[in-house]
Amino acid sequence: MAEQLLSGIRVLDFTQFLAGPYCTQYLADMGAEVIKVENLRQHGDFVRNAQPKEKVGGFSMYFGNLNRNKKGVALDLKTDEGKQLFAELLKSADVLMENMRPGVMAKLGFGYEDCKKLNPGLIYASVSGFGQYGPNSYRPGYDLIAQAQGGSMSVTGWPGSEPTRAGMAIGDLMAGMNACIGILASLYKRRETGKGQQIDVALVDSIVSGMENKIMNYLYGGKMPEKTGNRYVTSAPYDSYKASDDFYVIASGTDAHFVKFSAGIGRPELAEDPRFCDTPSRNQNWEALKEIINEWGADKTAKECVDLIDSWGIPAATINNCAGVCNDKNITEVREMLVKVPRPNDGHEGELTVLGNPIKMNEYPVQYVKGPPMLGEDNDAIFTALGFTREQLDAYRELGALN
Repeated sequence: MAEQLLSGIRVLDFTQFLAGPYCTQYLADMGAEVIKVENLRQHGDFVRNAQPKEKVGGFSMYFGNLNRNKKGVALDLKTDEGKQLFAELLKSADVLMENMRPGVMAKLGFGYEDCKKLNPGLIYASVSGFGQYGPNSYRPGYDLIAQAQGGSMSVTGWPGSEPTRAGMAIGDLMAGMNACIGILASLYKRRETGKGQQIDVALVDSIVSGMENKIMNYLYGGKMPEKTGNRYVTSAPYDSYKASDDFYVIASGTDAHFVKFSAGIGRPELAEDPRFCDTPSRNQNWEALKEIINEWGADKTAKECVDLIDSWGIPAATINNCAGVCNDKNITEVREMLVKVPRPNDGHEGELTVLGNPIKMNEYPVQYVKGPPMLGEDNDAIFTALGFTREQLDAYRELGALN
């Protein structure tokens, strides 16, 4: 196996659901030894029982997709013995990633200051709904809450429609990526200082950051951004359009694009029309322009429209559903966005299909070497490597601290 960027880095993944596991999945794919520490009392990560489940062994692919390349430990941190085992893990770790509600880790005896005493070089990353401080920090936060509070629901959907969340869990995903960035930057600085630090990422903050020019328009333009459907308000044609069989999109960003486009559809005079001659004019008259484009595409399929527009050097695309994505070999095979990993050690043979990592690197590529862990499957291997005997581990099992 080729060397990877994060070889030798040990990450304790004390997370569940989506944001935390998504962050540590990136670290595991890049070679970190990620140990998923699950709550034995709660039978592990909540999504171990979530749909969809693969047919051979009934294993949750919500869990499987997010936890490939990780090892697994299961502890009961409500017991003194479970806390002792977790403390030993912390002493050996470079990173702790947790996404409990603020205050929970401190109640368990493993808040940042507690862990810093055990391991001054520890990078302690926390993801929560509203962050580790502030008047809302106590509130539980899920993706829908973050999209609502962070503003994105107010600008998603069609004019006059109710506020709409994005079809993906963008609050969780953005928070997970932000935590990963913070961890990687902290690891880089620690080489110089030897010191760890606390990283605090909030789902709401992550959404607010992603609002970018929407909020700038409000702060500096005095304009309250509105829902515009698929239309981008600073460019046109930049929207979805109707062909004979389906919708497709055009993302024309410049006046030069529009000159090519109007010539391509056989209407070169449009580029000189006062309604469409420059970007501000096209933005103001976008409805009339959309009607012209829909008329042009009425006798063509969406693919035919896209192929023509693409040949003119203008960004355009058909609109894939999940079936379209999964059957697009450029996405799934060439770009390796569907990959195979070994099955978990559940007594069945074969492989699982999971989503590939979007980061492609030529010298230190991500690797897919291990399937998702069964609950606590690496207890013995990890703790014996830390110096515990099998007799000691059996005693911990008798006390219910370890499975």
